[in-house]
Amino acid sequence: MTNIQLTPVILKITILVRIRPGILDPQGQAVCQALHDSGENEVESVRIGKLIEITIEDKPFEDFSEVAKKYCESLLVNPLTEEFEILSIVPAPTVPSRTGSR
Repeated sequence: MTNIQLTPVILKITILVRIRPGILDPQGQAVCQALHDSGENEVESVRIGKLIEITIEDKPFEDFSEVAKKYCESLLVNPLTEEFEILSIVPAPTVPSRTGSR
């Protein structure tokens, strides 16, 4: 009998967090002004957000969209000033093992 060791599947969850419409974005305004100062006058406005990537071990029967939503609502997003969008939940790129190679 062969002892086979399975490598767990790792997922990458990608979440976009943005400032809610109507909320002042001073960082975006500063970037917009800097663009204007450098001659980029066609820029109308800039809004700054953040992209969050979470890697997590896949588990059978787990709804990872609900897991991501829970993470956002409990920790990652300020619901008064920010909104979020779960962009993707995909297998994470694998890194080749260096075991035994020289």
